[in-house]
Amino acid sequence: MKSVLALVMTGWMAVSGLGCASLLGYKEEPKVQLHEVYAKDADLVGTTLVFVIDVENPNERDIKVDEITYKVFLSGKELTEAKTEKPVTVPAKQSAKVEVPLPVKYTALLGNIGSILMAREVSYRIEGDAKLSFFRIPFSKEGKVELR
Repeated sequence: MKSVLALVMTGWMAVSGLGCASLLGYKEEPKVQLHEVYAKDADLVGTTLVFVIDVENPNERDIKVDEITYKVFLSGKELTEAKTEKPVTVPAKQSAKVEVPLPVKYTALLGNIGSILMAREVSYRIEGDAKLSFFRIPFSKEGKVELR
């Protein structure tokens, strides 16, 4: 769970930083903190973990993201692919709660669990794009999460 949380937080920070934020009129990156995690739509095949993240916008302009599509890879294997369910607006100088769904199929998780449990660290990669009005901003973030 620790590694999944790190992935989600890293993904939102990659998107909210917007790569070329200064070109879009943003001076500072938003502050991001996990509020809660809950499961929904659980069945025999999988579930969706929903990460509710508090996003604080320190800028003079609203942050508006129509849609975020992303893929999550663990140890080089695709874990899941998803997109946000509704547009997100974080008003200028305010905070908002953002829900980031992470659908997980049990077979994908079980396929990685052996190597994850034996490893001291797990490599991850998050890639996708954020749709803002008439254009998309691609993002990619990779790294390692220490498990012990």
